[in-house]
Amino acid sequence: MEFRMEADLPCAPDRLWPIMLDIREMAGCIPGIESIEEKERLKAYSALMKQKIGPFKLEVPAEIVVEDFRELEFVIAQATGKDKFTGTTLRVNFDLRLEAIEAELTRLAVQADLQIAGRLASLGHSMIKKKAQENFAEFEANFRKRLEEV
Repeated sequence: MEFRMEADLPCAPDRLWPIMLDIREMAGCIPGIESIEEKERLKAYSALMKQKIGPFKLEVPAEIVVEDFRELEFVIAQATGKDKFTGTTLRVNFDLRLEAIEAELTRLAVQADLQIAGRLASLGHSMIKKKAQENFAEFEANFRKRLEEV
């Protein structure tokens, strides 16, 4: 399942980048992230995600690996995990890109490929996509609020 989302944020990429690299700051903006641990800076992380999607309450310990990044431009990473209650496995490959639109306007573009196996997959594409869009909207609102504080 592929997702593409964009948000135009009111600041330059050099102001966004440090927040993107601060894993605790980013985790605080992402709905459902209960905890995160840095294993190796800019390489490997562990997180616990909790979400309710349809009738399922998921609790997914996840491993996140940063595959590539270029300062002020992009981060490519993969997250994998398995819900201990439903046996649902998740794999997300994601690509976050920053593009300067104007001096104080940056587009954050997110492209994600989500692979789901197990009981959650039975919900179908439309319900999962709706939840992903809701989560992105909440992430964007949280990220904008964080930018106002900086």
